[in-house]
Amino acid sequence: MKIRWNATLNFFILLAILLIVAGIQTTLWFQFFGNVPAPLLWLNLIVYLTLYRKPFPAIFTIYAMGAILLIFTGMPLKMMLFSLLILFTLVYGIKSRVFWSGAGYYTIMCGFSAVAYHLIYFLLSMVLEKNPASFEIVDRLVQIILTPSFALPMYWILAKIDKLTQDELVHEPGGLDL
Repeated sequence: MKIRWNATLNFFILLAILLIVAGIQTTLWFQFFGNVPAPLLWLNLIVYLTLYRKPFPAIFTIYAMGAILLIFTGMPLKMMLFSLLILFTLVYGIKSRVFWSGAGYYTIMCGFSAVAYHLIYFLLSMVLEKNPASFEIVDRLVQIILTPSFALPMYWILAKIDKLTQDELVHEPGGLDL
């Protein structure tokens, strides 16, 4: 079996970026901006993987990222994995119907994903947990607004990393091609 070193390098770089953006979101953000809710920077990374990877490697990487994200949150594993799977299914479903390459589409999908993630998390919390999550409308709206505003720099960074590691991107919509 031939090991694809570029794909492996890309995988570990993405995990390192996840650690960096999750660290920025959970600690550094509040040092600079006080009580303003932090954008979901890790969600932008998940959206990028969903849009520009084949489904099987994307799901594997997203689940690995979900396991790492548990370090930064008090969310139970079942909530994290279910919400990421449902979000992946939604974004991939939209991508298979409507897709164009570029930062504009990526930003739109980051905005959609921020709204969808909050709805998914809130509904799953009501179904799966004894003490469901509170709605906190203002905090969630601020996160929904801030998350796509960081999409352009994230897209630029992630596209450069993919170019450096020469990982092949999926730039067209399509069915399930594992």
